[in-house]
Amino acid sequence: MQISLYTLVTRDFSLEQSLEMAVKAGFPAVDLRQGRTPEDTVHLSQAVTDAEAEQVRRRVEAAGLHVSGLTTYYCLGKTDREEAAVELAGLRRGLALAQILGARFVRCSGPRQDFGAPYEAARGALRAQVAEIAGEAAQAGVTVTVEQHGGTLFASAGQILDMLRGVGNDYVGIVYDPGNCLSEGYENPKVQVDMLRMLIKAVHVKNGRPKSAEGPSEYLPCDQVRLDQGLLSWPAIVGYLREIGYEGYLTLEDFCPTFGSVQEKLDWDAAYLRGLLAG
Repeated sequence: MQISLYTLVTRDFSLEQSLEMAVKAGFPAVDLRQGRTPEDTVHLSQAVTDAEAEQVRRRVEAAGLHVSGLTTYYCLGKTDREEAAVELAGLRRGLALAQILGARFVRCSGPRQDFGAPYEAARGALRAQVAEIAGEAAQAGVTVTVEQHGGTLFASAGQILDMLRGVGNDYVGIVYDPGNCLSEGYENPKVQVDMLRMLIKAVHVKNGRPKSAEGPSEYLPCDQVRLDQGLLSWPAIVGYLREIGYEGYLTLEDFCPTFGSVQEKLDWDAAYLRGLLAG
């Protein structure tokens, strides 16, 4: 396993500053964030050209880093055909950009919760779209990873298995994010890893602590805390991942607010993760 920094954590800093911060903390790789909308240019624009992407790769390599993944906000599982076509086109562009950047993965989102559409409609749409993109991902040599995330029909290990069982290939998988499961879709991490073992292609690292709810809520209220202070035991999770032979990235996505600065947080987190992997 290797560690990587997801540049959403440094979203308030330029790409160049983010790379400098990653180097200072000792990360060997960065997972680059692409904007959610055309107007969102942190850290890569949706309109980034091949030439611009090549320049980014050179800047990353000049800093002594490499690109582990490209995080996009394109979505699989849209039930409207025109909307689905737009999302798939964006994801195809992501595959091409990943090749230029040297990234092994392209992240996307699963079906949004849409209580006006039946679950089975979203499931059928996602499975059809995965089957469509899987061959293109294999041809590109880049893995499409759908993130385990609240607010989607991809929050729990059970949902993910129901959505993906029997479709795709080795170039389609998930971003396993046990921290996201603390607010929605929680299952014991050992059970999750055991259920999802063949699908886990990337891992997001964060931690949280449940807090009291003030009233009815769609999610369980949760505060982000330091990696060693929350409900999740990252030493145990790393052990579970080793048991299934996971050899990918532990990508930091830590928004804990208690550090004095983002750089201080990156320094502490990188040292903590290196310690876990050395154990």
